[in-house]
Amino acid sequence: MQLVLLAEIPETTPVEKLSPLLKPESLRAWELYAAGTFRWILARGDKRGVVAMIEAKALAEAKSAVDSLPLVKEGMLETHLIPCTPYTGFERLFAK
Repeated sequence: MQLVLLAEIPETTPVEKLSPLLKPESLRAWELYAAGTFRWILARGDKRGVVAMIEAKALAEAKSAVDSLPLVKEGMLETHLIPCTPYTGFERLFAK
């Protein structure tokens, strides 16, 4: 199953608390990418955070992967997982 991850660092998070965790966060994200869990990851243009596509067998597996990120463990990253399904709207093009 594919899921979209929306992640945001709250504006109130002090940089001095955040900075020591950025390298471990990047390392864990890389590990998840190399394992095929994160299919792609992009920086958000509207807020501090990322948008990522996750591939997992179940929602619980995806949540476990996200929860393994250091910023999530420290409560400095708000996350939302959105399960995705195939878009069937194109069927309208072929309806009689």
